[in-house]
Amino acid sequence: MNNITKIFLVLNSGSSSEKFSLYEGEDEVCSLYFEGIEEGGKKHFICTVSRADGSEEKLDKTWDDLSTAFVDAKGIFEKEGFINEAHPLDGILVRTPAAGKYFSKHNIVDEQTFVELEKVKVTYPLHVPGVLRGIKNAQAAFPGIPVLTMSDSEALTRDSRKDAKYALPKEIVEKYDLGRWGAHGSSYGFIRGRVKELGLEAPKMVVCHLGSGCSVTGFENGEPAYTSMGETPLEGLMSSTRTGSIDPTVGALLGSEMGAADAIKLLNKESGLKALAGSDDMREIIAGAEEGVPEAVEAYNMFVDGVAGKIGEFAAKMGGIDAIVFTATIGERSIPIRGSVISKLEFMGFKIDNDIKVDRSAGYTNIAAEGSKPIYVIATNEANYMIKKAGELLDSLK
Repeated sequence: MNNITKIFLVLNSGSSSEKFSLYEGEDEVCSLYFEGIEEGGKKHFICTVSRADGSEEKLDKTWDDLSTAFVDAKGIFEKEGFINEAHPLDGILVRTPAAGKYFSKHNIVDEQTFVELEKVKVTYPLHVPGVLRGIKNAQAAFPGIPVLTMSDSEALTRDSRKDAKYALPKEIVEKYDLGRWGAHGSSYGFIRGRVKELGLEAPKMVVCHLGSGCSVTGFENGEPAYTSMGETPLEGLMSSTRTGSIDPTVGALLGSEMGAADAIKLLNKESGLKALAGSDDMREIIAGAEEGVPEAVEAYNMFVDGVAGKIGEFAAKMGGIDAIVFTATIGERSIPIRGSVISKLEFMGFKIDNDIKVDRSAGYTNIAAEGSKPIYVIATNEANYMIKKAGELLDSLK
């Protein structure tokens, strides 16, 4: 069967939500988003059904935990006519943010997968429970259908990387399987392929993935050389709720006082923009900064400095930059952020033309002013990359 005819269910599991996206080839035909809400002291779930034709429907669920979501999702997809005996699923893809050699590649779930997930529970206590829940519920609801863990670092795990190691004793690195694996790999993998398709490849390019989570990756001759995230997505840039890089002593102190799991939760979920400005929504922070709210101004400036500083760091390491790409929600949509970041990089030959409107239908937009090096806005599509890789993995087993 050709990749474009495969039917994949892409799962994204959160601590209090579950999203199911059904794809036929590279086209999303329907998505279901189960989100827990509390009313009158009682918790229940709302399922938002979104179809390819643009129609949307909200279904109120009486159950109070996510264990029922998978069976319910299967029933909805079957009722809608998207999956049946004539059109069965080819695979279920579980996005898996986790560190280590095993999770630096995509895998078809087997017993080893569960062993490896238990190993990374210490560093990923917020993500692993959702992944485990998703895998087990997928296997129960769709027996016999392959379940695949889709690596969040596979596209960055290359011999071209010059920053993949920590300066730690070799025996410690090997014992705990440590490395600067990076994250947002599906986004970078998609953008890397898209840049080649569009003929935009430059010898030295920096891609800025700026969304609720933020990272920057430097590419040399189309291959990843440097990336900002490390063993976990906590390293690197400050983002919506993450501190970004912080003195390890602070982390050790918080872990000692609060316990490792609570400290990791604080650093990942209660910090960053949320801690500085009281909001994790960049739109609210920009509005507050424009009104002169001190906390919003500080958060905005720290964010911009972080992104521009990381680009500058990679420019120094690569001996210059020929092009910059902005992607993900903030990168694609926020004119103020793009403008503020680039204003700090004019000494490197970059300048934005604020009159250029981003054309989403064109595949990319060069927002650079005349005489500037290219500055591209390219929409990412992480599911597209995962589906392509899942198809390749399943085809390789035939």
